[in-house]
Amino acid sequence: MKLSILLVVLNNKAFIAQAMDNFLAQSCPEAELLVMDGASTDGTLSIIEAYAARYPTIRYVSEKDAGQSDAMNKGLRIANGEFVSFLNVDDYYSEGVLNEVVEMLYADASIDFITGNCNVWDAQGELIYINRPFPMEKHHVLSGYHFPVNPTAYFYRKSIHEKVGFYNEKNHYNMDLEFIVQTVLHYKITYVDRIWGNFRMLPNSKTFSDQSNRQLEIRKNELLSTYLRKTSYYVQLQVWLYRMKKKQYPRLHYFFRVLQDKINFEVSKLKTKLK
Repeated sequence: MKLSILLVVLNNKAFIAQAMDNFLAQSCPEAELLVMDGASTDGTLSIIEAYAARYPTIRYVSEKDAGQSDAMNKGLRIANGEFVSFLNVDDYYSEGVLNEVVEMLYADASIDFITGNCNVWDAQGELIYINRPFPMEKHHVLSGYHFPVNPTAYFYRKSIHEKVGFYNEKNHYNMDLEFIVQTVLHYKITYVDRIWGNFRMLPNSKTFSDQSNRQLEIRKNELLSTYLRKTSYYVQLQVWLYRMKKKQYPRLHYFFRVLQDKINFEVSKLKTKLK
């Protein structure tokens, strides 16, 4: 088993079937889906049980946990795959991603962490922007400008946790960013300019709520500052210089990037209608 896809869920029967269908549609013989259910009571569990009974590549555990990070860590400890990825219940992989990633992992045994790009969608299915995390050296990530925003866009060797530890169970908001920061301090992150992940920014999500009350950026900066202080003066200087460089024309650059992404998205929709 090359890949373990971990899906953490609690009371979300609206999306659970779509998430499992997205995994199954990948048709990847070297991947398993491990569903970590937090003892759902709204009918989610019965849907999971039905899928697991029908498809041998889907396993599940249903028990109370101490939060998302705790459930993620429990899943990591029983995952069969050499590499892992996390599929949030309301997000999804692009077509053919899992097989594409497996081929890359077999072709290059030096890969420890690999990431692609991620579409970020609003609740109406309109593209907000495309997250392109490149480049991803230490100072790029610690600057706060370059990191994957959703785990559907990245895959990593499970053994990384032996070096950097598991997800911080006291961090209930950006535990994934904290793990990425810890990883980039010790491992090379490989970037592929392909859209692998799809992240739905839904009104009832933690990310949406954090962004709405402006806590998202505050939490991110606090976390980055904490880890930056632990690095060498050389890395801190690199981060400072890179931030100065990025501040020159950030709004203009972002505006034209988002505009180009939206144009490309509308053109692709038009082409689909004309077929």
